[in-house]
Amino acid sequence: MTQKTLHIQHNSKLIRLISMLQRYYFKPTFLGTENIVANKPAMYVANHTIYGVLDSPIIIDYLYNQHNIAVVSMADHMHFHVPVWKEVVKRVGGVDGVQEYAREAMQQGYSILVFPGGGREVIKRKGEAYQLMWKQRYGFLKLAQEFNYDIAPFVALGGDEVFDLGFDVNVLLKQKWFKKLLSNPKIGSFLRQGDVIPSIPSHIIPKRIPFYFNFLPRRSVENIKTMDDMVIFRDELQQLLYTEIEFLKQYRGQDLAK
Repeated sequence: MTQKTLHIQHNSKLIRLISMLQRYYFKPTFLGTENIVANKPAMYVANHTIYGVLDSPIIIDYLYNQHNIAVVSMADHMHFHVPVWKEVVKRVGGVDGVQEYAREAMQQGYSILVFPGGGREVIKRKGEAYQLMWKQRYGFLKLAQEFNYDIAPFVALGGDEVFDLGFDVNVLLKQKWFKKLLSNPKIGSFLRQGDVIPSIPSHIIPKRIPFYFNFLPRRSVENIKTMDDMVIFRDELQQLLYTEIEFLKQYRGQDLAK
């Protein structure tokens, strides 16, 4: 059987339409745009903010319509189990976040948008704002090595502050009966040991907090020769994002004080 070629879609009108409300509501500011290189594909790596649907459309729209960069977003598997929504995700450049699809998109010359924290990083709990939950993931760096893609880091600010959590899922995860439920292999696997269970916000309408994005200089992966090199590179990349998030907080304070 011949394997079907991954069909990647970018519906420019839909991309613009989806982000239109977010752009109006959150008034995004983009910094470091001189570091965006449109003519060379890269792997865009960033922090993922709560629920993951408020600032992601803005960045996909900005790169596509302002810089002519059609990024392929590596989306969580859960998106593709939801009727209608899964088609929307596909039409804005999203694919199921598995290495085979990422590899095929890179073979076609697309830039890739990766949130190493994945689904767990969007399922924020109390006290986890702007925390990078990368666990022991190195697959994105191995793919960047394989295709000699630069890492194009950027940070997003605002998304983790738009909701106050009314119910923290940690309360549920501490219950003995729920721990017993998760001990069932099938249930535990389906719920990823609780990682896919969201906390519940205390309000439906998000706070109108300005969003900020900062694009940082690209980082080459050509000097990664060993696994130790990769661990160091990833740790430095993670620390860079933490540092830049703090910088954006200071910048925002000064910007809003004007």
